[in-house]
Amino acid sequence: MSLLMKRQSVRHYTKETVSEVAITTMLEAAMQAPSANNQQPWEFIIVDDRTILDQLSKASRGAWMLADAPLAIIVVMKEGGKSPRMRPQDCAAAVENILLSAVEQQLGAVWIGVYPLEERMTYINEILHITKGTAFAQIAIGHPDTTKSVTKRYDASRVYRNTME
Repeated sequence: MSLLMKRQSVRHYTKETVSEVAITTMLEAAMQAPSANNQQPWEFIIVDDRTILDQLSKASRGAWMLADAPLAIIVVMKEGGKSPRMRPQDCAAAVENILLSAVEQQLGAVWIGVYPLEERMTYINEILHITKGTAFAQIAIGHPDTTKSVTKRYDASRVYRNTME
């Protein structure tokens, strides 16, 4: 539970690179995510090329931090499978596992939404030459340049038992 309570969206990073061990650990965590019918409808693109990160930062207004991040992991949602309508949920679980793994390694990360916004998906697919599947999410990752306290979000008024009445 403490790992969950430490997670926050980090958008400012130092220039320090992210180690290969940390990258592999985050990807191992992603691939441990649950998926419908164990389809694992994901692939991952590691981006640490400054020119490409700059291009990806223009995918949306909310992607600006990629211009300064030392690393991004792009989650690609594969096509088809036994449970195609469950693929977004499956990929979202993989994203969350990456975010939690980043926290565990004292890294900062932020989930940048892509899917289901067609213009974002098309833009990223073209830059990264994604032809099988589509970009689902961008995750900016790096060593946080500042620390801040985590906001507690539990709100009992949003919890119901048995029905919403």
